[in-house]
Amino acid sequence: MGFVTWVAIIAIVLVAIGLGVGVFFSGLIRGAEIVGERISESAVVREAQDFVEDRVDAGSSDRILVVTTDEATYDAGEPVTITVKNIGDRTLAFPDTSLGLEIVHAGSGQKYNVPSAKMITELAPGESKEITWDEEGAPAGDYIATVHTTPEEEDVSAQVRFMITG
Repeated sequence: MGFVTWVAIIAIVLVAIGLGVGVFFSGLIRGAEIVGERISESAVVREAQDFVEDRVDAGSSDRILVVTTDEATYDAGEPVTITVKNIGDRTLAFPDTSLGLEIVHAGSGQKYNVPSAKMITELAPGESKEITWDEEGAPAGDYIATVHTTPEEEDVSAQVRFMITG
């Protein structure tokens, strides 16, 4: 063993004797707990990223458009807030003020529309828009919300999944 190793060993022994063995080892254990917490924090971050990736359609037009909801699960009758964000580098045109939003019950295929004005609506790069669906009369289950650009434009679409509980 080298000189530095011996110095480190002697320092650890003197610290253990000076603090008391109990205090020394409780400090070591607390340090290990902190390291463990940091590992679980990164696991939580990883789990959150997986959650977002599962809810956002990964193949959505080369990631030009992102659609998210403020929650993954809603109670029956609770308004659903859907956010559409243009993360591309060009302005996108949509057929109406709800950005061509179509909501489908995944189990039955029943389609739901959000009231909107039939006018071309643009979303500039970096811009986002929130759309609220009141979900009145919609049964419990899994839903897919999809937005589409105007038919005249290259078809750009994106979707998000969410659940309504009864």
